[in-house]
Amino acid sequence: MFTIVDTPTFRHEVKVRVPVDGGHKEESIRVTYRVLAVEVMERHDLRTPAGNKAFLQDTVIKLDDIVDASNQPIPYSDSLRDQVLSLPYARSALAEGYFTAIAGARAGN
Repeated sequence: MFTIVDTPTFRHEVKVRVPVDGGHKEESIRVTYRVLAVEVMERHDLRTPAGNKAFLQDTVIKLDDIVDASNQPIPYSDSLRDQVLSLPYARSALAEGYFTAIAGARAGN
């Protein structure tokens, strides 16, 4: 049975490869995404940084497991989301997380 939901969302753990001296370390963020309808997706130009950012601002509705330099949890806000999106390695991981989940859903149906 297939269920239609007005505003579908899903939550996934996204691995982020953070550059460090001599390589990378893997960190993770729990991300809640909003599924965009195809018609809405078509409005985003993912070939540009601005289009990519706008797409992620539309899809990322919550970030969990983010801490500051003192290891204190940072509560979600749109400002925090935009701060994370300003990091190129985080931005690419969040986009990949969305598309991997959508492709996995498509492959499973």
